[in-house]
Amino acid sequence: MSLRLANLSDLASIEALMKRSIQILGIGHYSPEQIDACSQFVCVPDKQLVQDKTYYVVEENGILIGCGGWSFRDKLYAGPTDTPQKNTLLDPAKDSARIRAMFIDPPYSGKGIGSQILAASEQAARSHGFLQGALGATVSGIAFYRAKGWKEMLDEMVSLPNGVSIRVVQMVKSLDLFRI
Repeated sequence: MSLRLANLSDLASIEALMKRSIQILGIGHYSPEQIDACSQFVCVPDKQLVQDKTYYVVEENGILIGCGGWSFRDKLYAGPTDTPQKNTLLDPAKDSARIRAMFIDPPYSGKGIGSQILAASEQAARSHGFLQGALGATVSGIAFYRAKGWKEMLDEMVSLPNGVSIRVVQMVKSLDLFRI
């Protein structure tokens, strides 16, 4: 397995991976209606992350098996395209870096791929001066993030363009190596 920065030619493969991930790993966490809505509205790659060189993919034998990254922009998670997006730059001295769009191919879930992507994202954000991270976790990811030291801050229902709502938990973590 190899971790690398994503490039624009990966977008179609990233989207297919995102959809496979939610359609399988979302079972038991979301209703079939919610999974379908997520596939349509949430599982869309954010081209800006790739252009910013803050989005990673993991491959095995040339096949994409994981993706995720971080951002220095004021956008916590993917949202409906008709919602105005915040893309203002964050200030590392006072704002939290955003961990974004983490998806794992279902057969590879639990094999350390998410941990590898998250560690690379946290380290990159830290190297850009961020002392804290923030993310919006889907229900299927909450236990993973808790195990990695992320703390729940806000539990909310997010309405998608077709009227279906999904549960998203906002979480934070100190990225400061010197803070206990």
